[in-house]
Amino acid sequence: MTENQQTPDPQDPRGPEGDAAEAGFSFTDKRRVDPADGSVRPSGPTADDQGGDPLDAEAAELYEQAQQEGDPAGEASGESARIAELESQVADLSEELKRSQAEYVNSRRRIEATAAADKQAASSRVLASLISVLDDIELGRQHGDIAEGTPFHSIAAKLEDTLRAQGLERYGEAGDEFDPSLHEALMHEESPEADTTRIKLVMQPGYRAGDRVLRPARVGTVGPQ
Repeated sequence: MTENQQTPDPQDPRGPEGDAAEAGFSFTDKRRVDPADGSVRPSGPTADDQGGDPLDAEAAELYEQAQQEGDPAGEASGESARIAELESQVADLSEELKRSQAEYVNSRRRIEATAAADKQAASSRVLASLISVLDDIELGRQHGDIAEGTPFHSIAAKLEDTLRAQGLERYGEAGDEFDPSLHEALMHEESPEADTTRIKLVMQPGYRAGDRVLRPARVGTVGPQ
């Protein structure tokens, strides 16, 4: 043993810890078993642990609150993305609805146009089948068989009025200008006095229903040389 080494005095009440405290050091006994009486010390933070930086404790508390409440910015971003997705779906559904409505309107128009055309065609067939009857009535008038005031005259007038109400129109008169889409020329003669081709003689009147020609007027024409 050297001269500088000192043997600790067992009678010194400070013990080695007192020397460390006197030298400026402090010790914390973190043993679970108390060496003095052998009892188990309670677990949890010690007084020294609780005496940490208050800023760190506040930061830890704020972090815990943020974890519990969730990230507002993240939630807002998620809601914005969801709203954008729903708006996109609404726009797509709106476009699909518009296309469906347009297809429905077009389909309805085609059906209505087809129905109208079929109705007109059926009506035209019925009217065309009665043209021969009207021809007989006209010949009867020309020959004096259907005199005014007779029952046949009244019946013929009612029939013609009924067919006229259904859209049947009679045309073709002497002096009318010749139209190849409306008239059928069975004979033609030239005249130095004629400047255009006109109807000179009506052999059979023409009949049409609306824009549809049921029978062209059969005529004799006269035209320029």
